[in-house]
Amino acid sequence: MRLMFNFTSDEGIEIFNRRLKDTRLIQISWILPTASILLATFIHYFSGNYRDIPFFISETDHPGIEDHVFSIGLFLSAVIQIVVSFRLYILFKPIASPKLHRVALLCGLATSTHLAVLAFVTMEQNLEIHIYTAMVVFHGGFAWAFATHFSLPKSASKGRRIRICSLLIAFTSLLVMSLSIRDGIKSGEEELGIHSSEIQLEYLQPWVNYAAPAEYLLFFGLIGCLASFRWDIKEHASKGQDSPIER
Repeated sequence: MRLMFNFTSDEGIEIFNRRLKDTRLIQISWILPTASILLATFIHYFSGNYRDIPFFISETDHPGIEDHVFSIGLFLSAVIQIVVSFRLYILFKPIASPKLHRVALLCGLATSTHLAVLAFVTMEQNLEIHIYTAMVVFHGGFAWAFATHFSLPKSASKGRRIRICSLLIAFTSLLVMSLSIRDGIKSGEEELGIHSSEIQLEYLQPWVNYAAPAEYLLFFGLIGCLASFRWDIKEHASKGQDSPIER
């Protein structure tokens, strides 16, 4: 009996007897979350639902149309990222550093599952869970891209060059975002005398002014990393018919 789903094929994934090439899978994996976040952001802004400017990506998960765009888009993105994590692990396993490649797979799966949860847990519903899942998604996403990149042999591919630039953008943005929010929370605890979970975004806005743009840059940096693997797949596919990379 033929399997309805086959994620181990040498020529992409097979779903209900239809084949999706790995390069096309990579395209979908970065276009879908990018379109979802940008559309949710535009709707949130032009509908006048924004709290202040700039605002965090998660603030676009606001009751209304943007809520559906955000939640559905990110949940579907999470499902696709799980497939991408498995596919890149399978494709590059013969040429990658074994231990680092396994770490990359685990980071990819952890990031994807937490992204699925983040898609439906808003800041208003449960702030602590939302912050936790968001941190896992951002830090885990960076760790996945970093580990996958350095698990592969060095090459002069366009994908590797794009990924290095994207990793630098993502790392710098992650640092700026984390330090800004840390300083804001520390200031709030000292000045207001309350627990960090009770500090409102209105108070944190002077720090959000730096953290929110950094979050968007972090997002686009990770998207750049994801998109870059398209060139790696093509490069390794051209190295010989014995390679398990997509032909």
